Amino acid sequence: MSRDWQTILDEAVRRANAPGAVACIGARTEDIFLGASGLRQRVPNALPVSTDTVYDLASLTKVVATTTAAMLLRDDGLLELDAAVSDYLPVPEFHQFTVRHLITHMSGLPPHRPFFKEVSTLTEVLQRIARIPLENPVGLRHTYSDLGFMILGKVVEVVAGNSLDAFCRERMYQPLAMEHTTFTPPASWKERCAATEDCTWRKRIILGEVQDENAYAVGGVSGHAGLFSTAGDLARFCRALLQGKILSEKTLTEMTQPDQAPCYPWQGLGWQLDPWSSGSSGFLAARTAFGHTGWTGTSLWMDRDSGLFVILLCNSCHPSREHRDTRTLRQVFYRQVCAEFYPQKSNVHGGLDRIMWNNYTLLRKKRAGLLTNQAAVTEHGRCILDALALDPDVQVVRLFGPEHGLQGKAEAGEIVSDEKSAIPVVSLYGKQQAPTQDQLADLDLFVIDLPDVGARYYTYIDTMKECMSACAKAHIPMLILDRPNPVGGLILEGPIATMYGAPVCCAPIPIRHGMTMGEMALFFRKEFFRGVKMDLAISEVDNWPRDLLFDECALPWPPPSPNIPTPETALAYVGTCLFEGVNINEGRGTEYPFLCFGAPWLDPEAILARLDPRTHAGFTLEPLTYTPRSIPGKAKTPRYMDEECRGLRLHIEHPREVRPFTLATALLCAILATHPGQLHWEKSFDILAGGPWLREHIQRGTPPLDIIASLAPALDHFDAARPKLY
Repeated sequence: MSRDWQTILDEAVRRANAPGAVACIGARTEDIFLGASGLRQRVPNALPVSTDTVYDLASLTKVVATTTAAMLLRDDGLLELDAAVSDYLPVPEFHQFTVRHLITHMSGLPPHRPFFKEVSTLTEVLQRIARIPLENPVGLRHTYSDLGFMILGKVVEVVAGNSLDAFCRERMYQPLAMEHTTFTPPASWKERCAATEDCTWRKRIILGEVQDENAYAVGGVSGHAGLFSTAGDLARFCRALLQGKILSEKTLTEMTQPDQAPCYPWQGLGWQLDPWSSGSSGFLAARTAFGHTGWTGTSLWMDRDSGLFVILLCNSCHPSREHRDTRTLRQVFYRQVCAEFYPQKSNVHGGLDRIMWNNYTLLRKKRAGLLTNQAAVTEHGRCILDALALDPDVQVVRLFGPEHGLQGKAEAGEIVSDEKSAIPVVSLYGKQQAPTQDQLADLDLFVIDLPDVGARYYTYIDTMKECMSACAKAHIPMLILDRPNPVGGLILEGPIATMYGAPVCCAPIPIRHGMTMGEMALFFRKEFFRGVKMDLAISEVDNWPRDLLFDECALPWPPPSPNIPTPETALAYVGTCLFEGVNINEGRGTEYPFLCFGAPWLDPEAILARLDPRTHAGFTLEPLTYTPRSIPGKAKTPRYMDEECRGLRLHIEHPREVRPFTLATALLCAILATHPGQLHWEKSFDILAGGPWLREHIQRGTPPLDIIASLAPALDHFDAARPKLY
């Protein structure tokens, strides 16, 4: 591969101030990198790390040992995931949760308790866990729990009729020749082990014995921690798991499905799924990635789709947990992995997904108003109301709908009223454009989740601005559930509006403004509400490099309005929406709104002949003859309805190269030159364009590329000043 992985590993260790680390990158049938950097021990003596250094895997035990063992027993027909735990362990209190609840961290058990101070056997631990009140109702919220996996480890032993370490050794580690993987390493391994912390309880530097105090107290073998291994052995495990040599392909598919815990779809059976770059776990930028981490500094991620696996082992807690920085270590290394293996691709998570990831904390026990529509869905396609209903402590008491309505079925400009819903709905398009003070009076929070299209013409940003004003007056806190800008966050196009205030041009921003809804809210606060007390929070997007377009984000696209059926349409709309301001059909009444245009009087071949190829980079244009038809819900009376039109069909071949505003400008210049007496400008054109500047330049014959070039200084200035969260 093209990257210097050793240098990258060295940099990750340096920036995290970690003692040292070992990294391994591989695929199903390919070894890509195995390297070591730094020390395995700092004190009392500095000792270098090597690629065969043995690490305390900490919570990787949960998946490399306990989860896999449980699934082997399930596939043997000996263990039922949906059976009550009390069916296997004689503890009456354990009837409340199932084996599945333990393996998905949905048991309601707390994360940890310091039992090591008072116990010496796992039986004693189980007795104490039985006396602990559950933190949450079973199956309601995801709480990562070491205690649950201590119980699960015991279940495995009872069902297997063998100790956890012996079962794993016989069924996994020996068949895979994982010779350096074990619980309770022998004394002869000490000189190869990475040291962990200087333990205040044991009064020594931990070396070759499990760091986790609870695991140590019960003899070093536990379902949540205690396993030791090397990067090479873990590579064998990853490769065998991906190749179906440990568990069947069917079982692995089941384990990595995101529906194990509906309120927390990033939890599989044991494994973490679809990783977040903003977390401290490390990540691969793929929906099909799964992995786990360990407290000592260990992590591994695999991608079922590509077959890639990445292992990063570190003893970042050595010699003290006070300076442990696994976040920096993992993010520095894994970001380079993603840049190499996932260019122009990401598993983006939106603000709604983050709310769920954080267990709905910002919304619980608050009476919320919600401005949204049907396009606001989770990354798995669950609509926002269904997603919020998964937590009984989230209460949406009033819905607010933008243009096109709550269901997104109304035509552009159509007044929406009397929408049916179990929750009262208020339309904010038409006579009423903002919530009234009465409609806000009983709310604790106003939430906005409106999927935008990234063009100034789209009225959703204006509706958000009106809601911000109303909420500021009512002293109601606001929460924006952010989403990626579907046409990217780097490229800016079009003049910055000088004539604004209409819903289709509500602010001094470019046509292609490059901002998310959250960033736009920050812009509005600075531009329009300076000095106004405003309680504004943003649930941010994760894993969105600003250059990514929507098709590169691995997200579903429910159309945000009837005539934006695809992300490709949204991109073209940046330019071709301008045709609404002249006597040209912009594709409404066809299968390709905003991706074709025409008029009965247009000569497409003559238009093409006048175009400079530089103005339509990334596009292909072909002559088209079509007849706009009435399409209820999309275009009831399109321009030139039932008249044959001649025009052009736009195909986006290279989305990153296209500049739709440049193309639309060039087309208008060519149309005016070809049909000087037939192209008519409507008043709405200057509103769409943000002022008369563009029309005046086209009318006086300014070459289109000169028009575009003249915009650059203002766009550069705007770019430097605009809010950027990502």
